[in-house]
Amino acid sequence: MPAMKRWLWSQSLQRKTILGMVLVGLLPLALSLFLTYVEERRALREITGSNFKGIAVEVARKIETQIMRGINEAQQLATIPFIRAAVKEANRSYEGRESEKIKAFIEEWKERWRARKNPHEFPAFVNRIATNYLVDWHAVRKSDYLGILVTDNQGALVLSSLPQVRFYHGDTEWWEAAFQQGQGQIYVSDLTFDPSFGTHVLNVAVPIFDQGRHQALGTVSIVLRRDSLFRSISEVTAGVTGHAMLIDVDGTPLICPVLSLEQHTANPAMVAAINEEQTGWVHVTQDTHGAKDSLVGYAHLRIPETLATESFQGRQWLTIVRQNPEETYAPLQQLLVKVAMYGVVVLGVLWLAGLIVARKLVSPIQTLHEGVQRIDAGNWDHPLVLKTGDEIEALSHAFNKMAVNLKQSFSQLNTQMAEIRLLEERYRDLIENSPEMIHQIDKTGRFVHVNQTELEKLGFTLLEMLSMHLWDILPAERKAEALDYVNRLPTQPRSSLETVFLTRDGTPIDVEIHSTALIDSDTGDLVYTRAFVRDVTERKALQRQIDRYTTHLEQEVAAQTQQLSESEKRYRVLFDRSADSIFMVDPAGGIVAVNEREQEVFGYKQETLLSRSLLTLVPDSYKETVRQLLDTVVSDEEKIPATELEVFDAPGKLRSVEMDVIRVGEGSTLSIMVQLRDITERKLLEEQLQRHSEELEEKVQVRTLEIQKTQKYLESLLENANDVIYTLDRDQRFTYVNNKVENWGYHKEDLLGRPFLTLLAKRHRSRRLKDILELEVKQEYEVEVISQSGELRSVLVSVSPLENERHDVIGVLGIARDITDRKLMEEQFRNTERLASVGKLAAGVAHEINNPLGGILNCLFNIRKGTLPSERQEEYFAYMEDGLRRAQKIVRQLLDFSQQHEPEFSMNDMNGLVDRVLVLTNYAIAEKRLQLHKVYDHDLPSLFVDPLMIEQVLTNLILNAVQATGEGGSIILQTRLAHERCEIDVGDTGSGIDPEVRPHIFDPFFTTKGTGEGTGLGLSVSLGIVERHGGQLTVESEVGKGTVFTVSLPLSANRVGLVKVS
Repeated sequence: MPAMKRWLWSQSLQRKTILGMVLVGLLPLALSLFLTYVEERRALREITGSNFKGIAVEVARKIETQIMRGINEAQQLATIPFIRAAVKEANRSYEGRESEKIKAFIEEWKERWRARKNPHEFPAFVNRIATNYLVDWHAVRKSDYLGILVTDNQGALVLSSLPQVRFYHGDTEWWEAAFQQGQGQIYVSDLTFDPSFGTHVLNVAVPIFDQGRHQALGTVSIVLRRDSLFRSISEVTAGVTGHAMLIDVDGTPLICPVLSLEQHTANPAMVAAINEEQTGWVHVTQDTHGAKDSLVGYAHLRIPETLATESFQGRQWLTIVRQNPEETYAPLQQLLVKVAMYGVVVLGVLWLAGLIVARKLVSPIQTLHEGVQRIDAGNWDHPLVLKTGDEIEALSHAFNKMAVNLKQSFSQLNTQMAEIRLLEERYRDLIENSPEMIHQIDKTGRFVHVNQTELEKLGFTLLEMLSMHLWDILPAERKAEALDYVNRLPTQPRSSLETVFLTRDGTPIDVEIHSTALIDSDTGDLVYTRAFVRDVTERKALQRQIDRYTTHLEQEVAAQTQQLSESEKRYRVLFDRSADSIFMVDPAGGIVAVNEREQEVFGYKQETLLSRSLLTLVPDSYKETVRQLLDTVVSDEEKIPATELEVFDAPGKLRSVEMDVIRVGEGSTLSIMVQLRDITERKLLEEQLQRHSEELEEKVQVRTLEIQKTQKYLESLLENANDVIYTLDRDQRFTYVNNKVENWGYHKEDLLGRPFLTLLAKRHRSRRLKDILELEVKQEYEVEVISQSGELRSVLVSVSPLENERHDVIGVLGIARDITDRKLMEEQFRNTERLASVGKLAAGVAHEINNPLGGILNCLFNIRKGTLPSERQEEYFAYMEDGLRRAQKIVRQLLDFSQQHEPEFSMNDMNGLVDRVLVLTNYAIAEKRLQLHKVYDHDLPSLFVDPLMIEQVLTNLILNAVQATGEGGSIILQTRLAHERCEIDVGDTGSGIDPEVRPHIFDPFFTTKGTGEGTGLGLSVSLGIVERHGGQLTVESEVGKGTVFTVSLPLSANRVGLVKVS
């Protein structure tokens, strides 16, 4: 067995020697290899990251180019005149409409779009020229575009390159972002799935601005294919597994040519890193494909145009390039394999050299080890013999001397140890069996000895206690005082401490520790501390119980005292702040206390009332009453209801009061609470109320008589009025009608409860009156009423809503004036003025017809000669046909102008209507050599008017202007759109209108011309026609400079008529 140990020892030393030599050679090699690996890995990352960054920038520029090409082409489409004209024409259809009507209007056209027979064909109402242009444009870019849309300022579709699209886009995000409430901004959407196209799309939308680029008229949207962006990304690769991706700033993948979008993961650390700069590369612990320790190059898209904030869903796009880390670090792995092979060869060489050196060093050391083992075993009689001639031989001689000395020392030590063990046994018995706990601790606070008594009380074993410190058996909150106690021991040899020990099961024991420190006299250090520990648990428990009882008793007394104090304060506040004056009196009536309210009401100071009798405050007539009330409360009743009486206040004035008497307490503590309530003002108010009541009854009787008289007077006015006056309820039924309705053949009793609409002609039975009830505004309009005999009567109706006291509409009040005779007279006036105008036009019209007829006669004369060639004859025939058509047009227009007709309203081009009037009036302008200036607004919408009536007005105004203008002057005709109205100016540079005459120019039969030169009805009739159209006829004139008449007509709200004027 010893031989085996020696062999193992020698082998261990030999291994250590070999291992030491190997390590000495291997550590520098390993360090150099590690530094090489780190540097190569860093360089590889830098090169690969820079390459990935360049690829990401290249892909980003490709995507930017595609998006900008879409934006530029959309902006180009937005500037094409006929596309802009189509949008402006669509926008005019909303003019003059309220928002609710616009929504209903769009819904109507949406239904027309949806209801077309073939959904793959455009409906007939679209603009074919503009639509075909978009279709051709789409066909050129079909590989990149899915569709082109053009909308108006409400989001409704105007043009499209394909028919399979929705009509209304006003509720879509792209339209709202691009239109921007008329401000207009470029918008690029996120990549979203469009069910109508069945693929992911990118929407590029730009606004269509007006000529001055101040207001957006509509939008142009180009729907790009996602595949065009996909091709730009998939074409770029990096090695075998490297590829580009498109993501947003939140890390959400948009396009990846390798994995589906759902298989990607967003690493927050990577997302934060790629958003710090516009371009670069980063090293991430995990990329979007879940690969670890990956390199990612990135580049943010930079669109040079200013985009709407909603573009890309508010998240910027960027391209990233990543590669499988195994491919990225493959060169580095190959380098590591080669380095490992070289390291194995070096390790073998070092191991062989260490083996040779170790064998030469281990043999003498092994012999020395065996000698030391014998000395350790107590065998000091075998000296070591080594002949190496070095330090090991000298060491063997030293070991031999040590063996001799140890043999002598151990002999003396054994004798002394026997004596010490005897003394130790005596003292141990004394300490272990002591009734008190005794322990020793060193200067670190660790137990070095614990007697049996302490072990039994604490429940620990001796081994457990010797591994513990003093504070280990104390509660956590007392460890600080234990540390302080241990730290004081070197400076205070005798000290005491009251604390708590915890037994093994956690039971606390109150103890007193009295310690004595043993100090090393040479060094002054603490050797150990001996402590006597006394169990004072029962004494402490008794003391704590006494303390708790004392504390509880003090708290109860303080709480009761506080409650009594607060209760007294509350009752005192209630007593003093009572609304009544309170007197506390004894059974004999002596005042013992009063509240503060008493001084406010009666003026007595508190100190003047105390010890006085309550009876001194009341007149003699009430003293007996008060005395009886006090006696009753004392003997029988606890409370007496309020009693009215009078008392004196401090100045001696009598005050009316109500007195409540209440008994408080019993026996010797009995007292009486007297509450006095001042009712002086109430008494005065009751007297005043009585007087006012009597006066009011007299006034009511007088007022009733006046109302009855007024009612009779109003009934007389209503019944004798020249107009029909009536009222209707909310169901449009008569609730009142005066006797004037009998002129139409009806009896008023027959009409009560009957619907008002039954009296109107069928074409007037509309919702007009119901609208009045809803709008709560006054209106005036013209209707036709059917009399009892069936005759149609023209009636001018003025209605206004009736309201109750809560301002709720309960019906309408109407006044109907029969204007049948007046309308017949007006019609005669118009016919008279029309015939007069025809007379004025006759000479000029004859001249206009005579010119083409003269040319026709000349052509016939030459044809009859028979000398003309056939080509020349055809020219003459064409000229004759053109002349006849001109004459036919003039005659037809003159017939239309002169004939009577019923008013027929239709949509009319106002510029064309002015030109038709000039056909009949050009002769008069040319005859006086006047210059004609026409300033037309070609964007003017058509109006819903009677064309012949408006022609009559314009003819009259133009002829008047010609007559008022001297030879060589100017006639100015201008049309324009102003303030939602169409205005037509007829101006001249004539003599102007005298300011004294101007107020009368619209009066019937008023004229400044000579006898037989005019009827005086022209301007009066013209004013009536314009007002019948809901318009205004105004005049501005300056004497010596000229006059301008302005016809102002309201715009139509019908889309059918809102077409562009050519």
